Amino acid sequence: MKFTRNDIFAIAKVPYNLGGDKSNSNIEYLKWVDFIDTHSDHFIWKENTKEGVETLTNIDKVPESFKERVLDSLNKSACYKEFDVKKGFYNINLGFNYIDNMVSIGFERTPKLEDLKIFLAMANHLDAFLLKDGTEIIDERVIDSLG
Repeated sequence: MKFTRNDIFAIAKVPYNLGGDKSNSNIEYLKWVDFIDTHSDHFIWKENTKEGVETLTNIDKVPESFKERVLDSLNKSACYKEFDVKKGFYNINLGFNYIDNMVSIGFERTPKLEDLKIFLAMANHLDAFLLKDGTEIIDERVIDSLG
């Protein structure tokens, strides 16, 4: 299995077709928060980033029609991994999708084996699957074949 930064990665209870109904996933939000908090050496909550702190400091400048959405994004619903100092942004972003009840994972670079290992650990913690493009399951066997 080959990976690119354009692949769509997610953690969900069941495989799904891209563009189809994903609402059967039912990932437990509090278990996801627990995993991120327990692995704070790998992840940073959006509200703890420089951008997040600045946004909270200037929340009064945000138009009322957007304020709720901005605050929701700064309430343990998004996090990052691996800040790239040269480029000035994080290489990996994660978000808890309340509508589809799953975790979305985005890469700004090609995924590495170590990334897949931590996301598989996250999926296992959430009693779910690490998925590529909705249907391809990335499990220990796949990771072993890459190593």
